[in-house]
Amino acid sequence: MNNQDNNKVDFFIVGAPKAGTTALHAHLDKHPQVCMSSDKEPNYFSYTEIEKQQLYYNKINIRTESEYLALFKCNETTKIRGEASVSYLFYDEVPKRIKEYNPNAKIIISLRKPVQRAFSHYQMDYSLGLVTESFEEIFTNGKEHSNTGNYFQQYFLLSGYTEQLKRYYDTFDSNQILILLHEDLVQHPKQTLKKVFSFLSISKTNTNEILEQQNVTGAGKNIIIRNLYKNQKVRKALAIILNEEIRNKIKSYLFSKNNLPTLSKTFEAELNEYYRPGLEQLKSTTGLPIEHWIQSPTQKTH
Repeated sequence: MNNQDNNKVDFFIVGAPKAGTTALHAHLDKHPQVCMSSDKEPNYFSYTEIEKQQLYYNKINIRTESEYLALFKCNETTKIRGEASVSYLFYDEVPKRIKEYNPNAKIIISLRKPVQRAFSHYQMDYSLGLVTESFEEIFTNGKEHSNTGNYFQQYFLLSGYTEQLKRYYDTFDSNQILILLHEDLVQHPKQTLKKVFSFLSISKTNTNEILEQQNVTGAGKNIIIRNLYKNQKVRKALAIILNEEIRNKIKSYLFSKNNLPTLSKTFEAELNEYYRPGLEQLKSTTGLPIEHWIQSPTQKTH
């Protein structure tokens, strides 16, 4: 087994949130040569910042290396270990901490068009009863607002990828970093998974399997359901007590995409302009094929 003797995690899916990281974690978890953490987001290398900020998710994060390594239930077929904490992309010091922990670590970053990612993140938090303010109100309030500043960070700042990627490229060799686009995971899963498996030097054994979407967002049909579901203990208890089929049936009855907030075309256009300079810089520095993220609908050719 590779790296089992020195107890190091080999690769990290560091984000971005709502860009397919959960689906990728779930798929890799099925691979016979991969041992993924039992907690999808241990946040071991970012817990200091998360707790200092008092983010609103109320998640218990991993503090010690012994707790961290205990999350990996590996077996004799395991070749590499990995985890997927999307908080690792945003915080300044995380790349250095990962490098100090494992200089040979491989980094996977999945990106999604910023406006779509931001609004999907907002819809998820709304569905969990974690936010009541409107998407537009949070943007207008800005990052320093006492009540909604953390929301502004989670939705709008996390979608500003240029500086976040630069920190990783400044810390790791480029051959240690793989950038994926969310739309490729959705539209071309087989080719994208082959790229991931090649990057991780593992066998291409299950690239024909469906890359199932995870965390598909729907909102509770009333405020009582949303307030109940935002309690992480309730969600965990349901996951333990009920099997997946029954949970999905209950969620289909109590939750609906029709109850989610929608994004107006006017505000979407405003946000596209907000992100345009950063995306142009990102394309220039990385060569990523993201022209379609930058173009406005009127600029697109038909």
